[in-house]
Amino acid sequence: MAVHVFVGPSCPDPLVRRHHPKVVVHGPVRHGDLFPRAFAAGDVVVLLDGIYHHRLALRHKEILDALARGVTVVGAASIGALRAAELDRFGMIGVGRVYGWYRDGVFEGDDAVSVAHGETGSLTGLNVPLVNLHSAVLAAQEAGVLTWRAGRGLTERMEREYYPLRTRERIIAVARERGEKAFADWYAAHLTADPAAFDQKRADALEALTLAECLASHPRTGPPAPTTSSRPAEPPEAGPEPVLPDRSDRDWRTEYHRRWRNLFAPADPTLRHRVAYQQIFTENFPDVWWDFLHHAADAEESGSPDAFRDHVLRHLGPTAARWHDDPVLRTRVTALFCPLPDLADSREADLLLCQESAEDRARVTDWLEQTRQHLDRHPERSLAQISEATCARLLRRIWGVHTEATLATECTRRGLPALRSAAVALRPFAIGYLGSQAARGSVGGEAHA
Repeated sequence: MAVHVFVGPSCPDPLVRRHHPKVVVHGPVRHGDLFPRAFAAGDVVVLLDGIYHHRLALRHKEILDALARGVTVVGAASIGALRAAELDRFGMIGVGRVYGWYRDGVFEGDDAVSVAHGETGSLTGLNVPLVNLHSAVLAAQEAGVLTWRAGRGLTERMEREYYPLRTRERIIAVARERGEKAFADWYAAHLTADPAAFDQKRADALEALTLAECLASHPRTGPPAPTTSSRPAEPPEAGPEPVLPDRSDRDWRTEYHRRWRNLFAPADPTLRHRVAYQQIFTENFPDVWWDFLHHAADAEESGSPDAFRDHVLRHLGPTAARWHDDPVLRTRVTALFCPLPDLADSREADLLLCQESAEDRARVTDWLEQTRQHLDRHPERSLAQISEATCARLLRRIWGVHTEATLATECTRRGLPALRSAAVALRPFAIGYLGSQAARGSVGGEAHA
């Protein structure tokens, strides 16, 4: 059982490795990082820092997906504390004072833990996160250097600053402007003596890593209760234990979650393209898709031989059940039932690729490479510039259909719910396909990317 940590400015890499040499260290977490199969049941993942603002941030359902796979997820310090405060009732473990502050409502905005830093080289933060200033204010209040009112006023003043501008120098200047010279001098002296004097994020990060190694050494059968060592500045009033909602009838595995899994989870990064190639270019793929619908229903209905027909009968009624038995009318069924496959499930992927040949795989690799080279040569272009209308013309030619209605029907027969989905599937192959057709002298170029 391994311990993985996603960390950036909150705790320098050398410090992590010195105190926890067996931990697998990753950079700040970003969208998609928790899907790969490198994280197995029993592993512990510690979320500390994460990328956001200019890149897609880690989604909540990525964490739920990891928890569902048996991965223990611990959050602290920065985005980890935020996500833990939001997901602790679902099994994520929150650690440290920053987590406690978010859980108890002391802080609400993401900017309280935000740190500006470069993307290459050292990830040293350029500003003081608000939670670290809060830690300093609490210490100053205990030392009698700052009153509660003055500390709250200083914190509220810094909250109005854009987070990258909350530097040590700016905090000291603002404190002096507000007549808190004693605090400014005290704060500057402590940071000069120890730059990490009030670094609550770093302290929480190290605490989370210690807990994670303990959890990995002593696995539990169920998710541990959320923990925190926080000491809020203003303890909440005692009250009854919160009543957790009944989630037994809720399924968080939405289509967006499935799309993220298909993009990030498969071991083969080209798997979704290989399936798309089969959907578009394999002549009898509609039969493959029909079999897939039956197998998918069998899995849901514990292997019932008529599971899909029963599914159609239950949801669409007896008339639709008769469509199921008619080779012509069953296109009405595929128009209404077009589930998104889970390509991270090897069983589903194998069903969809049951007719894939070595030649197909080679052509997928070749056409994707042609597309990559074309876009490298023309960085001002993108696949999105291949219009849906162009894709529709190509698909009508590939499938031998002539009207918009028959094109729409053929899309759903192939597991593509609409022309837009078919266009997305086709675009990565359009350049290679047109090139192959041009080489055969059967078509001129008509896609522009």
